[in-house]
Amino acid sequence: MIDVETLTRLKTMRLSGMAEYFERLADTTSVGALTGPEMVKQAVDWEYERRRDSKLHRLRRQAGLAQPDADIGDIKAMPGRNVDTELIARLAVGSYLVKRQDVVLQGPTGAGKTYVACALGNKACQQYRKVLYLSADELFDRITIAERTDQKKRCLDTLVKVDLLIIDDWFLTTPTTQQVQQLHTLIDRRHKTASTIYCTQLPPGQWHDRMDEKILADAIVDRITTNAHATVLECDDSMRKHFNQIN
Repeated sequence: MIDVETLTRLKTMRLSGMAEYFERLADTTSVGALTGPEMVKQAVDWEYERRRDSKLHRLRRQAGLAQPDADIGDIKAMPGRNVDTELIARLAVGSYLVKRQDVVLQGPTGAGKTYVACALGNKACQQYRKVLYLSADELFDRITIAERTDQKKRCLDTLVKVDLLIIDDWFLTTPTTQQVQQLHTLIDRRHKTASTIYCTQLPPGQWHDRMDEKILADAIVDRITTNAHATVLECDDSMRKHFNQIN
């Protein structure tokens, strides 16, 4: 059987999964039934799964989802609620991420936009993609602070590299001139290179009205709407009540 020194070396080489496998194997009675190659294969499989689980945990933690337990399986049509479950199911497969397409989730407060976005974010993490959730205010704050500390390029590079960026409360408030310029830079760099989910109460036609810089407004709206799956969520009552009941 594997000796203590070898187990220590495995852990030192960050092969903790293999070390754990051999430690558990020592406590079983079936070890004699395994050939050398079979034992090695199972040890490698154990290490592989441990690393995948570790990566998934890390991706979900770094995503910072507002609703980390959001699940696609809980999204369903109910009396008083309109949701395109077929579109959500197709998006959950992840082909929009492969094609670098965006998603616009529109609806009133309590319609479940954030929940749907976070559920899609969880699915993207399960597909081992980098996800980041930010409200629009948090996004602007992050870029503004980076500008003041001469870290704007690094900040934008980080945001551009995220496979799925979820922006909540999109155009909930009127952006400043500086914020519109920041949006244009970010969206222009992410256009057709990564996917973004926009959660908004306003239809795209009204986004333009929120921006005084009309040339930049044209570019922002055009880049998003020509490359996005869009759906409107409607409800007679806040979905927060429903999800509070099932959680």
